[in-house]
Amino acid sequence: MNPAPQRLDFVGSNVANNLNKAVAYYQHMAENMTADEDPRVFMREAISAARTSLEKCLRGYDSFDALAFIRLAAGPWDFTDLRESESQIESSQAAQDVVALTLLGMGLPRQPLTGKNSGQPNPAEALGLAANIVTAARTLALFRGQRANQPLGALAGEFMGYELSVRGRQYESIAKEVNTELLGHPAVSSVINSVLGFTLDDIRAVREASTALMNERLFGARDRLGEASKAGPPADAESFRHDINLMMNECRLFGAVSPTDVAERSGVAESTARAVLDFFSTSRSAENDVNPVMRFVDGELPTPGGCIADEDEYLLLNGFLSEDELRRNLERGLIAAAAEKKNNAAKMWPKYDKRRAVYSESKSANLIGKLLQGAKPHWEGQKYIGPVDTKDTNSLGRDSDRTAVMTDKFESDILFLVDGVALCVEVKAASITEKSRGGNAQRLAKDLQKTLKEGNEQANRLTRLISTNGGVWSVEGEWIDLSSASEIHSIVVMLDDMGPLSLSMNVLADKGIIESDEVPWIVSMHDLIVISQTVDHSAQFLEYLRRRRGRRLATMVNGVDELDMFMWFLTGGMYFDPEPHEIAKHIPVESPIKASELRRYEEQPRVRLGTLTDPLDAWFYWQEGLSKSQVVKPARQEQPWVEQYLSASEATHPRGWLRFGADLVGLSESAQGSIGKNLKAVRRTARGGGIERSLTTHGASSFGSWLLTMSVAPKDASTDHLAEYMDAKQYQTHSDRAMLLLYQPDGSLIGTRYRGRPQERTTDRDHAVEIAPLRGLKMTFTKLPPSARRSTVRLRGARGKKKR
Repeated sequence: MNPAPQRLDFVGSNVANNLNKAVAYYQHMAENMTADEDPRVFMREAISAARTSLEKCLRGYDSFDALAFIRLAAGPWDFTDLRESESQIESSQAAQDVVALTLLGMGLPRQPLTGKNSGQPNPAEALGLAANIVTAARTLALFRGQRANQPLGALAGEFMGYELSVRGRQYESIAKEVNTELLGHPAVSSVINSVLGFTLDDIRAVREASTALMNERLFGARDRLGEASKAGPPADAESFRHDINLMMNECRLFGAVSPTDVAERSGVAESTARAVLDFFSTSRSAENDVNPVMRFVDGELPTPGGCIADEDEYLLLNGFLSEDELRRNLERGLIAAAAEKKNNAAKMWPKYDKRRAVYSESKSANLIGKLLQGAKPHWEGQKYIGPVDTKDTNSLGRDSDRTAVMTDKFESDILFLVDGVALCVEVKAASITEKSRGGNAQRLAKDLQKTLKEGNEQANRLTRLISTNGGVWSVEGEWIDLSSASEIHSIVVMLDDMGPLSLSMNVLADKGIIESDEVPWIVSMHDLIVISQTVDHSAQFLEYLRRRRGRRLATMVNGVDELDMFMWFLTGGMYFDPEPHEIAKHIPVESPIKASELRRYEEQPRVRLGTLTDPLDAWFYWQEGLSKSQVVKPARQEQPWVEQYLSASEATHPRGWLRFGADLVGLSESAQGSIGKNLKAVRRTARGGGIERSLTTHGASSFGSWLLTMSVAPKDASTDHLAEYMDAKQYQTHSDRAMLLLYQPDGSLIGTRYRGRPQERTTDRDHAVEIAPLRGLKMTFTKLPPSARRSTVRLRGARGKKKR
């Protein structure tokens, strides 16, 4: 009998609608293809047909006028009401790029200025046809990947499709922060200036001046026309006609700039302004060159650059000199100059490469430290002795004979050791190459070998040594004790944006890129910064890390954006029921696993993750001044007693503040609510005075079992017995860790006590606990540990109103 097909849940906005569009698209393909026709050939023919129609739509118009008018029509000029979940390809920057590439392929036709109504192409028609090309190119990339005889062929196709269609991958403020710290560093600035002839400050000055010129011309004309319409017939008819012409006909008058104008406005030398504009511009192709649209389709020319040059005019495109693409564009320039042996670039590149690595490691350490309440790394750049074969890991313990195994010297980028939690962090600053982004599966495999595979192997080697031996040997022969680590995680930070690659752990594991039993958390620098600015509590970060690294999550979720995953967590999701036998190992009473429990585990639906970042986007847009609406920062909601513990423990960092805090964050909303309700009942009882009142609960996950005792003690009540009770109860329940929280009847949290490891089992201790006045195990474990599943809730919307 064949197993029933696994259910698919849609999480996020517009997922079902997008899938329905995809189904309709493929159905249309099937209906128009012959039985033996190669879909790749069909898609190229469809692209050629759409390109021909687009050329017809654009023919007869000045290229600069048409592009400036289409940009004006498409926007966006204000991000207040912008929602990624509502975005359409027709209004995307990618579609505008295709219109620009089409005009370049037509030879960039120009018309002289006449001051008369020359008309404009239909922007809706032009963008619709361009969107057809983007959609077809993305589909073709997927087919190419699936047909490629390469292990990572399908993933390469998906990555190429992402590159072709997605723009604006980073928040402007964060991209600017990274660029300032890396590209603005004196050593890097000197390299860029020597090779390319300008600096980061020059680029920004040119962008600000060019944008200011465009806005003054466009919105100045708009405002004058608005005032004139209120005042009756225009007093200056010639100025009125000029403004109408500028906005509707000869739009190059606002959309194009010259180096002279930019230099005068920015204060930089005209030669520098020209160097910047030339570097970031594209001009008409040579007669025999491959059509730019087809180069785009083949992944060779993903964008037309920041502007289009024609003699001394530079037409500003959407995304002109945007911060999120600056580093990649400058790196392309440095690499090209080195290949052409220009300006000593070959010797300059290693200087940049070294600084890029140093910066990436330092920035990663600072960000993770921020997520851990300002913790400092246990080490950075530590060299240690490790086994050549990981099977020999247990032969490198403190008392082992290290000469019996083959060893080598290895380096760990960053290690954090905080409250019994070790974070082994590897940082990869190298960029994913253009060939990989263009769908070359072999090159993608090579890039991932150098980045993800190498980074994961480095982190996994250290995690195995710590978990097995409780420490490592330095290259100087000194033992470094790390035995306080009870929980270990591996993280790989990438300076580059990874797109769908970071959410493709199942594929990467299946294809040999990730070979460890545990998957690392792979995160881009940009996303790590976002998370560090958004998470309220370190314990929430640790719980996110626990879930994010789960194998189950890797096999059950399909998506393209780490921040969608993060927002899923903030809204109470990102949880799958653990394997029942795994939980049973942590419960010290025999309880047969029910068939219904196994069936519920096995039949959990897979998840297709859609857009969940609208609230996050709105918050960043408001902070960056792109939106007029003040927005509340998205936050994960905890019950008041949990929030109280997290805030109090972060202020003083008592033992267990991080690890046990994550245990509490991991509880479902109903479980947190139930414990909070019981705590209130105990507080009411304790108000009578006299004796201490308490409640005890337990939980279990793939990170072990825990015990929580919450005691409420009036001023005159003795609490001397609580430590003994907690220890006995932890021993009785075989819990890996235990926490005592001590409250006053008014709800004030006045103390904590934590044991972070299971107690050693002895015959004498067994007997003592057996006769102790404790509730029996069967009564204690009549209920399963509280679940971590929450009902996903919507976060506050763009206007700060709570939606349910």
